[in-house]
Amino acid sequence: MEITQQQIISEVVGEALTRPDNAVTELVQGRRLVGVQAQQAAGICSRVPLDEAVPRTGQEPSLPMTLHQLLPGLESQDTLDASFALAAVNCILNTCRSRMQAKAQELILELGQGKNVAVIGHFPFVSKIKNAFKNFWVLEKRPRDFDLPSTELPRILPRADLIAVTATTLLNGSLAGILNLCAPGSIKMLMGPSTPMAYCLGHMGIDYLAGSRVLKPQQVFSGIKSDLCFRSLHGVEHFIQPTRETRT
Repeated sequence: MEITQQQIISEVVGEALTRPDNAVTELVQGRRLVGVQAQQAAGICSRVPLDEAVPRTGQEPSLPMTLHQLLPGLESQDTLDASFALAAVNCILNTCRSRMQAKAQELILELGQGKNVAVIGHFPFVSKIKNAFKNFWVLEKRPRDFDLPSTELPRILPRADLIAVTATTLLNGSLAGILNLCAPGSIKMLMGPSTPMAYCLGHMGIDYLAGSRVLKPQQVFSGIKSDLCFRSLHGVEHFIQPTRETRT
């Protein structure tokens, strides 16, 4: 049975709703990222729709409100509301310290040795690791350098042993379609600043969640308002969480 985007969104929101609610005290947005500050934690997320060539647009939700009240915005895919909603999910779920403090590229290198590896989304590290695998493909809606266009997904994904997917696919409506193209038995990872530590994603076939935790909210939010990209932010911790008993 094929996975639907609505099923993914419903389960992620549902898992977040099982956790305690908190009042939202601050919302910030830049050209690349948004942030949500609550009484006891903070969360960040990529900003969609993303167009770095134009000034910031979009109305932030009005305060006061709670984290749970932001969550329905995730259903409005490819909107600023979806970005704030997923940042709220991350504020709720990405608070516990993981035993695996590492970056996504480190796990890709470890698990991808001798394998066919596909990365969906042009991350800054891809040019550094592109020669480390049997085959390596980067698929992107707006391809550059050695990227392949996303129209190649149906041809490439069934051949890949390891698939690392940008978590912005949770925001733009494309994650379900990607997962449905992956070969049975392949290792799948969701990664990037938008990644929620939602164990329900394991039910969708995702094995690893590579995201971040906000340690110093004001430092992070200052960077967001200055339009810094994720890798330039200070005050975040990178970590990886398996969703279940995983294969190596």
